[in-house]
Amino acid sequence: MMINDPSDPQTIKYTITRLLASREHSRHELLIKLQQRQFDTQTCIEWIEKFADADIQSDHRFAEMLLRSRVQKGQGELALRQECASHKLPEDLVQTLLDAMQIDWFEQALAVAQKKTKGQLLPSLKDQQKLYRFMAQRGFSSEQIRYAIQNIKQ
Repeated sequence: MMINDPSDPQTIKYTITRLLASREHSRHELLIKLQQRQFDTQTCIEWIEKFADADIQSDHRFAEMLLRSRVQKGQGELALRQECASHKLPEDLVQTLLDAMQIDWFEQALAVAQKKTKGQLLPSLKDQQKLYRFMAQRGFSSEQIRYAIQNIKQ
């Protein structure tokens, strides 16, 4: 058996195993990676389902890992939801996991803003606007950003 034969189902199985051994992947992400390797899409979907049924691949575990990782990196809720959507994760799963994490997004925004400004006050409007843009790119809402800027000023 050739390991690189894209028509061989065992090659697909081996490739999925290798990918999942390195880290969790969403079903969608696995399918994209397999399609990039020119594997048959239908066979890939069947194998991904087998791995999911055996609980080797889990969108739930992937979503947990992704959300925890991004929150630790200082991402906001809007960015998290967008990234989860790009992985085709069910919205109800994402909502359940976010609820379980019990994140105070206003305090998360404040922590990110304080880290960015190193706890310094923002005397000028230009500095505040610069921080606002940074926080918006991180996926925080306008209300969360305003809260963070107001509390840094104090």
